[in-house]
Amino acid sequence: MCWYRTPGMAIRKNTEGNEKTDDCAGRLYSPVRFFTEHYPALNDIGFMRYSLMCLQNNLLFFFLTLFTCCNSPSTEQTRDTPSEDLAIHSWYGDELHYGQIGMPQRWINILGNVQTQAGLQSLTYTVNGGKAVSLSVGKDGRRLANHGDFNIDIDTALLAAEENKVLISATDSSGNSMTREITVHYEAGNTWPLPYSIDWDKTEEIEDVAQIVDGHWQLEANGVRTLNPYYDRVLALGDATWRDYEVTTTVMFHSFTPPNDGPPTFGVSHVAIATRWPGHDMDDAQPHIKWHPLGATAEFRLTHQLDSCRWRIFDGENIYVEDSTQTRNITMGKLYQMKHRVETLADSTTRFSVKLWEADRNEPEYWDLQAREKLDNVPTGSALLIAHNTDVTFGNIQVIPLP
Repeated sequence: MCWYRTPGMAIRKNTEGNEKTDDCAGRLYSPVRFFTEHYPALNDIGFMRYSLMCLQNNLLFFFLTLFTCCNSPSTEQTRDTPSEDLAIHSWYGDELHYGQIGMPQRWINILGNVQTQAGLQSLTYTVNGGKAVSLSVGKDGRRLANHGDFNIDIDTALLAAEENKVLISATDSSGNSMTREITVHYEAGNTWPLPYSIDWDKTEEIEDVAQIVDGHWQLEANGVRTLNPYYDRVLALGDATWRDYEVTTTVMFHSFTPPNDGPPTFGVSHVAIATRWPGHDMDDAQPHIKWHPLGATAEFRLTHQLDSCRWRIFDGENIYVEDSTQTRNITMGKLYQMKHRVETLADSTTRFSVKLWEADRNEPEYWDLQAREKLDNVPTGSALLIAHNTDVTFGNIQVIPLP
């Protein structure tokens, strides 16, 4: 057992008397929403304190520190404790919204974690009272990172317009059972706009501007960061109709798992931008693990000593190009720009082009690596930001159409 100090928060009251909680990056949340979603057991297992900080621009700032009892810092972020024996936690809340901008893939993903002291006997879900579907639970070397993790992938064809009820049910080996109801708001028929941009400092929730496909992410001062690095932590943005476009963002590397044979690295640790992605392909796994076909994924690979990092572009089927001539050193904590362009050429082939450079320098004129695909099996699709076994922060994102 330990006491874990959570990140500092501020409560601030404006001249109208409205309170909001604010993380140190300046993002605003309602107090009730923040604490019920992130610290649901606070009254039972923890305590908090705050002290007056300053008066600035008619805002009264208080520093708030939360202390919670936990097994480790990582479990604090994924544990919901309505009882001592069994708990289901939805990482991004019980009210989820999809399609309000458009849909970057055919699936929605409900991510979370189930905790039990007696051992889990079953975990299922239903959609709008339909047939119960069994869920895979716990570390699988691919999409599920930790003990108790789950990822509910639901085909949008099964969703009703507007409101849907997803009921998650868990039973442990001692016979304890509980359910958690998730309300899914789904808007069909919207087309994700292009050009498109994300300014994380103006974003209250990640899901307002992108779809979380895999992993536990959080907003930070410089962007959006992976909380628990593992196999392919994925954010999706864009539309099934996007064809020729260019994605630019920044990336800061904090740490990484050295690439070794077998799961979860499978010999590579990287950050990537993928283009023309329709969603995971159907297979027998839950959640589905087949990530191709797609246009291509452009991966910037990290080596053990960070001294010969390089690009590779491939689609899992038809193309594979790796940069064997240009390698570079990468510095942890340094900001880099990265860009991926996908374009249809006059001969109907597709060219993928990528580059990475230090953010405090001018953009280089030439691409680091290019690849051409003759078989245009996925002519359109959305864009992905991917962190594979890397702890990274992605900065603001800009996507522009190509003429």
